[in-house]
Amino acid sequence: MASDLYISRNEAAKLSGASATVINKAIEQRAVRTKRSRTGSLIDARDTGALQIFGALTFGLPVTMKRRLTAWLRNAEAGAELPLTDALLVRKSEASDEATARALRYVELRERFLEVNPDVQGGEPVIRGTRIPIRGLAKQIEAGEATEVLRREYDYIDPDAFEFAVLWAGANPRRGRPSRTEAAFSALPPAARAELLAKRRPNE
Repeated sequence: MASDLYISRNEAAKLSGASATVINKAIEQRAVRTKRSRTGSLIDARDTGALQIFGALTFGLPVTMKRRLTAWLRNAEAGAELPLTDALLVRKSEASDEATARALRYVELRERFLEVNPDVQGGEPVIRGTRIPIRGLAKQIEAGEATEVLRREYDYIDPDAFEFAVLWAGANPRRGRPSRTEAAFSALPPAARAELLAKRRPNE
């Protein structure tokens, strides 16, 4: 398991499907585990399933019930039930389990692939051990570049990096305009990108 299990609000929204409002309220109410960082509160990825449930509800829960639900979800088996009131029963669903599994998978991929180094691409986030900008790779995938083509172009990186690039870029949109380097790279035709990548390839 990854050593840092905390994710940003944007990452929590992307992985749980809950809105920013739901997530902010859960943080304010201390209904999920958090820790402070330079950029604000981070959320424990293991509480993503609770956020998924909060987001799916069409009504609000009292703070005490939210906290009780989150604590219960941390150890409940799939399909287990929690009676919150005489009229309200919560079942641990596949959707909440899947949200938590997605978040834990994400933090593991982030630990493996995210690199931010001022000496590499000017500090632009890249796939660890390469000079490939994560956002640039995600743009290629989202633009419909065939997986087979990408795997040929980037044959020296782990295929899991493609999955991570899309998740990370979606949860961490660039503020302001894209860098000239990234924009120029994304605009190149596949053959020119492949030639440039060959020059960037780490020494083997």
